[in-house]
Amino acid sequence: MATNIAVYYVMFTLTKGRNNAYGRNNAYGAPAEESFGWFDDPTPSRSQNRHGARQQPQQQQQQQQQRQQQQQQQQQQQQRQPQQFRQQQQQQQQRQQYNPFEPKNQNRHGPGKPYGQFDQQKQRRDEPAKENYSDIKKPRPLIDETWKKNYPPGNFRFQAIYPTEEDINAEQYPAPPENIVHKPYSSTEQYLETHYRLLRADCMLPVRDAVRSFRKGAVDESEMLVYKRVRPTGILFANMGVLHRMSFIVGGGRRVNWRQSKRLTPGTLVCLSIDDFAHVRLATVVERDLDFLQNPRDLRIGIKFLHPDPQLDFDRDICYTMIESMQGYYEAYRHVLKCLQDLDPDTLPFKPQLVGLDPDIQGPRYSSHIQGQWDHEFIAESVLNFPKLLKGEEGFARNKARDEGGDRTVRANVLEAMERLLTKEFAVVQGPPGTGKTFLGLLAANILLTDCRTTATGPIIVICQTNHALDQFLEGIMKFEDRIIRLGSRSKSPVVSEKTLYKVRQYYKENADFARNDGVRMGGPGRLYKLKGKVEAEMLSLLDELGEEYVPLMELHELGIITQQQLDSFAQDGWVTRHNQEENPTAESWLKAAPHVHDPEAMSFLDDSLLKDDFLPEIDEEELEERVEEFMTGNIDEPKLMGKSVDVKRSIVCHVDDDMISGIEDWIRTPNVHDIPGSKRLGVYKYWVRRYRTHIVTRLGELHNVFDLLCENIRFEHRKSDESILKTARVIGMTTTAASKYHDLLHMLKPKIMLCEEASETLEAHLLCALTPSVEHFILIGDHEQLRPSVSVHDLTFKMIDVSLFERLVKNKFPFTTLDTQRRMRPEIRQLLKPIYPKLKDHETVTKYESVRGMVDNLWFLTHDEHDAVGTNNSHINPHEVGIATRLAVYLLQQGYRASEITILAMYSGQRNLIQDRLRRIGEQDAERIRVSTVDGFQGEENEIIILSLVRSNAGSIGFLRTSNRVCVGLSRAKKGLYILGNAKLLMDQSRLWSNIIGIMMQHPDHSRFQIGNRMRLQCSQHPEMISEIGLEAEFDQ
Repeated sequence: MATNIAVYYVMFTLTKGRNNAYGRNNAYGAPAEESFGWFDDPTPSRSQNRHGARQQPQQQQQQQQQRQQQQQQQQQQQQRQPQQFRQQQQQQQQRQQYNPFEPKNQNRHGPGKPYGQFDQQKQRRDEPAKENYSDIKKPRPLIDETWKKNYPPGNFRFQAIYPTEEDINAEQYPAPPENIVHKPYSSTEQYLETHYRLLRADCMLPVRDAVRSFRKGAVDESEMLVYKRVRPTGILFANMGVLHRMSFIVGGGRRVNWRQSKRLTPGTLVCLSIDDFAHVRLATVVERDLDFLQNPRDLRIGIKFLHPDPQLDFDRDICYTMIESMQGYYEAYRHVLKCLQDLDPDTLPFKPQLVGLDPDIQGPRYSSHIQGQWDHEFIAESVLNFPKLLKGEEGFARNKARDEGGDRTVRANVLEAMERLLTKEFAVVQGPPGTGKTFLGLLAANILLTDCRTTATGPIIVICQTNHALDQFLEGIMKFEDRIIRLGSRSKSPVVSEKTLYKVRQYYKENADFARNDGVRMGGPGRLYKLKGKVEAEMLSLLDELGEEYVPLMELHELGIITQQQLDSFAQDGWVTRHNQEENPTAESWLKAAPHVHDPEAMSFLDDSLLKDDFLPEIDEEELEERVEEFMTGNIDEPKLMGKSVDVKRSIVCHVDDDMISGIEDWIRTPNVHDIPGSKRLGVYKYWVRRYRTHIVTRLGELHNVFDLLCENIRFEHRKSDESILKTARVIGMTTTAASKYHDLLHMLKPKIMLCEEASETLEAHLLCALTPSVEHFILIGDHEQLRPSVSVHDLTFKMIDVSLFERLVKNKFPFTTLDTQRRMRPEIRQLLKPIYPKLKDHETVTKYESVRGMVDNLWFLTHDEHDAVGTNNSHINPHEVGIATRLAVYLLQQGYRASEITILAMYSGQRNLIQDRLRRIGEQDAERIRVSTVDGFQGEENEIIILSLVRSNAGSIGFLRTSNRVCVGLSRAKKGLYILGNAKLLMDQSRLWSNIIGIMMQHPDHSRFQIGNRMRLQCSQHPEMISEIGLEAEFDQ
């Protein structure tokens, strides 16, 4: 069930003074400045309960059992903590075993005389009833995991998926196994473990390297970013649990354009430390609101610690250093890693093909009774009629399947590909650029949806690597099928965005009758929400109490910190009046009556700049500028984060130092507080406050854990509701990242058909997480000659991590079909791809393109020898090519082309950024609307005219230009005009592939001239006889 994500934001300032942290150890094993062992007992008296009453034997027995349970929980938690921390904690507990201030039957002042001024049963002001949340447990998994009991503890299924201190501190990280790409795996276990360990290394190594580099003082901003003075300033109650808002400054005092920067995006893993990374805390970024990133002196983000520690998380004076690795994106890894750990090798489908590379492919079991219908005649007719169904869409839909002669026949190659997609349980089709992969995928989906209506196949699952490709494919499906649902909220398509799970869920909430008719379960976890609200209220109340200028006496008494006699003695001699008694009085008057009340050193903790928090509530609805789809587990389809905030304006500090507490041990339990000398009162009161705040922080930690568990249970209930909604769909679309997040839901839906577009760009581990035991028909469409899957650690490419399942199958002669006719590029552009696709042919339609207006040549390589440089983000740039590319684009606009018909591609992101900036400043109408992209970012797309900036021009390495996959994409995006900027001589010297490509450009079809040179010819469209030659940016003005 969808609900707006209720978020409560509480700014707090707690327990200032890391070096006087009340005698505790911090989360890293490093002790805070040592306090006094006899001050370390935060618990009430053993003989008194919270209200000061004597306990009965039964009550004592119950409390003893509770203490034993707490000790067991603490022991379990300590097993996960550094050994040094556990040793120091044990020493601290030994000091606490004896407390000379434990109240006994008699003390040095006698039994004390009650004054009867206070009701010991009085409820604390505005305090919610304290609940027992012991029945809140972690929800059971939706998928049975009992099979894991057969594996030893050291198995990869039980390994932490995040970087551990052991990973970071190891002198050498264990090398992961290599992806076996040229022969079968020996077992399913080896297969799964190999992909898990490769992916975990790709996730973990950038973080490990960043921390170790910081320790050595070798900070490289191309690999890591450092943030200083990182402090907790607030908490947020969100649907993924308790989150923490942190203030920080950017290292080096730099001003960051947060709207465009990739820094600290939601889902990023960050490392925090208070001891120069001798010990490390891990957290993920969950909130990146641009409203909180305007003031460079007060920047704020929201994070979620992987391992909460209330002693640190609620302490404003803790000051961290924070590191962000520039490589990898944790949120994209963690769901896949967890999913790989949960895959049962006994139920993994298609094991003969995935593990053993078995070429014997049968038909899908579900279609045995209809496969006879899918003969050549049926397929041919479907191919010819399908474009009409797509209503004349661009691309393949217009006359794409017909033979060059234009008759009503269909190419044998297309028939073979369609037959494979429909009749083989494991179908692989390769589609070179422009051959119509998407069209065939849509046609296959249409036939399967039509002919399997009476077959219990469940919804067809469509998976794509990118959001753009997914939107494009679902837009096509919506031409013939309306019952689709898209998982995830990052759709930029107006029509597809209406089909997200979030929108469909809202529809059923508003139309209960339709929900009942469709069998949708819309009941919500009401009890859990009520409990969640109670936990929020109690935490807010505790935080409010920590903000009081003085601690109310009743609360000190109820916690057993002061005795009933001490409480009553405050009412003597008018220190507590009847009026302020009713308002839960404090020790303010008692303290200020001390002889040296005006001593600024003795009373410094009362200074407004150090004490006196003020929670000022204000209602505020905010929407994150960047959606946290990749972070919000189970809620990635909800686009908004809304809530109200409560701010703390000042800091509360209660310093406990040697001079202040020296000699107060004889006065802690004095029955009559007026017998305590004025010089000792502040120290006694400090001791009381420290114990009081220790209790509250401990309770906050308990409630933090309960709140997180409640959120997890609520997500679990929503999962079950979402299952009933998804069962109403006939097609469910998602990215590969969403597939791993929703693996449990896919498992419950039991789909039999799964279609993956962009399969060659997807890591094999990601595809494994999409497969469920119910799948009987697995369709892979892609092209291994184009972009490979992207990885974070380049060295792991030598372990073949970036070889996709698609490529591994094709290279092992697994049965597949290659489409052989392209319908995108004019012939002279397609010729450049001959070294990669020697058998690729042209459809007749591409031979009829008009020439590019204003240009003599439709294809030209403008060569130069102007050197490239390294930009601010260690990305290569070439200012010479920036000038030529932008001026050429503007010139083409002046020839009558629309901005949407021109794209500038760059091999490097730094070059893309420079070109975008130049277009914004060039002052030409529509120039800003010209799309500028990296080659990688334009995979799967096309345009009429492409200007390609290769960038590299220095002697030595040519970097990305050596990669045939990127070269293939860069050269195959243009339909009518392609203009390349680069150093041809360098490329020919460094790369055999480029030598072959440039050799083709030196052989014009009519053999009259080359298509390469250091001058480019422009032709006036109004006066064709006027031809200008351009080689420099300034020459465009002539």
